[in-house]
Amino acid sequence: MDGWEITHVQSEKPTSINPKEPLKVVHIRHDHYLRNGEDYFRVFEQYAKGQISEDEFSAYSTVFDRVVGDTLKTNGVWGIRNLVEEMKENISKGIANTPDNLKTELSTGGIKLSWKELMNMQKTGEYIDKFLCETSPCGYDGYAKIGIARAYVYKSGLGLSEDQIKVLRNAVEEKIDKKLENTRRALEDAAADIQNPMWEGYYIGGTKTMPIASNTKLISEITEAFSKIDPNDKSSYDAAVDRFQELMRPWETTFASYVARQAPGYASSYVQGKEYNSRAGYQAIWNGTY
Repeated sequence: MDGWEITHVQSEKPTSINPKEPLKVVHIRHDHYLRNGEDYFRVFEQYAKGQISEDEFSAYSTVFDRVVGDTLKTNGVWGIRNLVEEMKENISKGIANTPDNLKTELSTGGIKLSWKELMNMQKTGEYIDKFLCETSPCGYDGYAKIGIARAYVYKSGLGLSEDQIKVLRNAVEEKIDKKLENTRRALEDAAADIQNPMWEGYYIGGTKTMPIASNTKLISEITEAFSKIDPNDKSSYDAAVDRFQELMRPWETTFASYVARQAPGYASSYVQGKEYNSRAGYQAIWNGTY
């Protein structure tokens, strides 16, 4: 994860090289990638207090810029140095720096927002990433989670403004496109594999490749069920989950029989899958506790 990045001294963001402007080489290490926004907040305040060097601040802010950009699919964040200046002023006045009292306007994705608002967006985006998993191809539950991600963005309890929802929605759609493209490629690989008759009617592949959901009628019905979610009507979510479980019940019966008779080695993954796809598992996703 270590690397070097060239930036303008006067710029907060990596940019193209302009010989007329001074350049700065930023050394990025693995430990500059922190766990969450609270950790970056702490580091930025340390810089405001003079406890870390300019080079370290540049590395942390560059990585923070990249992390937010990856989650929200924007060109990163502008305004971190201004935020630090406000922190310095608060420190000089004996005022504690908290996400609630910092007023600096940051910007990302063409919108302006406070640190607290940015972190709320980032946290929501990271949570959607957790259950959507854009890098993996879709199983049947993957199509359900695409529908959940599209609805989840609009949950009123998230406290997002219309502009913030728009940025997050665009990010989610970009991730869904990537997931569907990964699925398309996986289907091509699975179709070229020697087919395991056990998966017939539900999955293809399974000899050298991972089995990929292939029943287009089932996929269409799952997609339709989860497209009907009203983000502010929990009963519509419950109805989608009930429909998903109804649609998947024949396959689960078949797989349970297969595990019991022929492949006890699948037992642990079967139990895990049952847990994830249970009503409790889907409630955890919607409640933000997945």
